[in-house]
Amino acid sequence: MDFREHPNAKPVELWEPEGATYYNGELIVQPQQRWTQQQKQELLDWHPMFTGRCPQCNAEFDRDWSARVHWDCQNPECGWMDDTV
Repeated sequence: MDFREHPNAKPVELWEPEGATYYNGELIVQPQQRWTQQQKQELLDWHPMFTGRCPQCNAEFDRDWSARVHWDCQNPECGWMDDTV
C-alpha cells in the first residue's frame, strides 16, 4: 500500500490462473504442456542431461554438452539410448 502512485488508487490485480501469464497487460493462456510437473521432476532426477551419468550403468557422460543431440551411453557393455529429449 505504501508504494502506490496515488494513495486512493485501486491495487492492480496480480493473480494469474494456472496455465496462463500476463504479457503487456494481456492474459495469455499457455499451450498444454507435454509432461506433468511430476514427470518433469523425474526427468531432472535421472536423465544424463541433468545428472551427467547414464541411468542404467552410471557411466559418466562427457561434460561438453553444448553440441550434444543424442544421449547415448558410450559404454559398449551398456547400450542405453534416449533420443526423445
